[in-house]
Amino acid sequence: MTQRMAFPLLLCVILAACGSLTRHGPIDPALTVFIPPDTVALAGVHMDQLRATPIYRKLAERNRLPHFDEFRTESGFDPSRDIHEILLAGDGKNVLAIAHGAFPPKPPGSLKASEYKGYTLYAKNQREAIAFIDKSIALGGQAASVRAAIDQYKSGGRGAPRDLMARAEALPADTQIWAVVAGWRGVGPDQLREMGNLGNLDRVLRLVEGANLTVDLRTGVRAAFTGDSRTEADAKTLADSLRGLAALARMGVPRGVPGNQPDLLRAFDGIQVRQEGRVVQVNVDIAEDLAENLAR
Repeated sequence: MTQRMAFPLLLCVILAACGSLTRHGPIDPALTVFIPPDTVALAGVHMDQLRATPIYRKLAERNRLPHFDEFRTESGFDPSRDIHEILLAGDGKNVLAIAHGAFPPKPPGSLKASEYKGYTLYAKNQREAIAFIDKSIALGGQAASVRAAIDQYKSGGRGAPRDLMARAEALPADTQIWAVVAGWRGVGPDQLREMGNLGNLDRVLRLVEGANLTVDLRTGVRAAFTGDSRTEADAKTLADSLRGLAALARMGVPRGVPGNQPDLLRAFDGIQVRQEGRVVQVNVDIAEDLAENLAR
């Protein structure tokens, strides 16, 4: 092989190697190693990007965002500022939270500490725990789930379901809020009772083989949901169910009460449901001025 031919080949090899380290989809590769193998739903929030949106800044100015005073520490840790990305992995029963940020050496308060394979678990009770893998990654959830995530990490971290990861990797990398579902089995009766009206979401997800959701708040509210049903009949049922839920929510807007009732009705008018074969698409488009009015 001549030197002239060898250089382009070497360049291609180097670029391919670099490409394998790039980020595909919205998930930070450093967090994927903790995703359990039985995960059926993933959701994520890019907090840094979310904090930069107009609607988030206006909510912050109006003091309409959740407060995390109990989690602030004397060292200056503030969850509303220092958490950069949150990844939630659910198996239909439990949810593991995987966070990327700038974390303190230990959480505030009088949490009980215990050691597990070189890491410290902090817990209020025997069921839930928090573990800091390093200064930038933290795990939280059921203690058993946190320990299992540590086991997976120490063994090489290759447990994430491929079909679910493929759905996540197909989403835009700059998506602020996103979710993917594959093989949803449904929650148990006890959890369904605790969910209340949210139990309708569980029944809807049972009609899909897989689904993905993206939410963009840079200019108003732009949301897109795509669900793949097993059959065209299931897709029709799914589309009808979603239209019904939207109609019920619209009917629930209080009539004749001073406030933002017209804005709420306009927001529901921005929901469009479409079925094409086995695929159902839902698009939500709320203009920036309307979104800001609703945020007041």
